[in-house]
Amino acid sequence: MADLPPLSTIPSLPQETQLRVLDTLFEPSPELHRLMIPVLANQTFSSYTNLIDAVGGRMSALSAPNSPTDRDVLFGILGSHPRLGRAPANPEHLSELSKKEQAQLNEGAEEQAEKLRALNVEYEEKFPGLRFV
Repeated sequence: MADLPPLSTIPSLPQETQLRVLDTLFEPSPELHRLMIPVLANQTFSSYTNLIDAVGGRMSALSAPNSPTDRDVLFGILGSHPRLGRAPANPEHLSELSKKEQAQLNEGAEEQAEKLRALNVEYEEKFPGLRFV
């Protein structure tokens, strides 16, 4: 996995580096970038776990039923995760962790891959815009 910079340096890092931090911890997502860049530029965290929790808190706030726009942003972030067991269209857009996860899944038997495909379809029919992860 890519090396993460010391937490205390994140607010002063160039935005491109801040985005790489997000893309290491989460799937690359323009929506997540827009949501978190102001936070990364203005807030320090005591641990990467706290930073991840802050992302979770911001995403939870988007789930309130008040705004369809917020829901679209949330679905954009959640939808950035690749479908399990299926080769992604753009593998270069995967986080390091997802590359490893996908490689392990692709080593499985064809029966397992078919089951994952079926679960992906079932889940996405029930929850449009979201991914079975």
